[in-house]
Amino acid sequence: MSKTIDFYNKNAREYCMDTRNADMSIPVNKFLSYIKPSANILDVGCGSGRDSMTFLEAGFNVVSIDASPKMCQEAEKYLGKKVRCIKAQELDYNDEFDGVWACASLLHIPKKDFEDTLSKLRHALKSDGIIYASFKKGNGEKTEDGRFFSFYEKAQITELFEKAGFEILEIFENKDSQNRADVNWINLICKKV
Repeated sequence: MSKTIDFYNKNAREYCMDTRNADMSIPVNKFLSYIKPSANILDVGCGSGRDSMTFLEAGFNVVSIDASPKMCQEAEKYLGKKVRCIKAQELDYNDEFDGVWACASLLHIPKKDFEDTLSKLRHALKSDGIIYASFKKGNGEKTEDGRFFSFYEKAQITELFEKAGFEILEIFENKDSQNRADVNWINLICKKV
């Protein structure tokens, strides 16, 4: 995980510029259709702050977190508010959020740590809370471009979320928003049960 954080620390500004304008309207709109107005949302691995800004502008209360100190600094400048520097594996929230948004962030967690992290995310959610998460489609774990990734197929990730106490509301695939031909995404929207 430390190499992945190092990557984001070294490339924070460039990464933010490359991803800030990605069109996330389809997953955002699907997620928000399950969230009541002015609800509390936790943006896990907020990166540039792009999605946090979307939620803030829509009137939601947003807590943004990221594991990279430099990404937190970039997001703070963009959002005009504090971003908490913490890994998803270290979350300490309990029954605080109506929604958790984890866009392309949980894929950096080693599979051996994933169930524990998912449990922490579940604890962060209120009863019937909603979580959105996206993963690169595939198998195994590997380091690409200096970052660690865990890959999942639909059946694998569905089983993990259900085992952790979530009901799958929607699962859908999409092409990469940055037009990388070899990247396909699995998106889940789940409810805490």
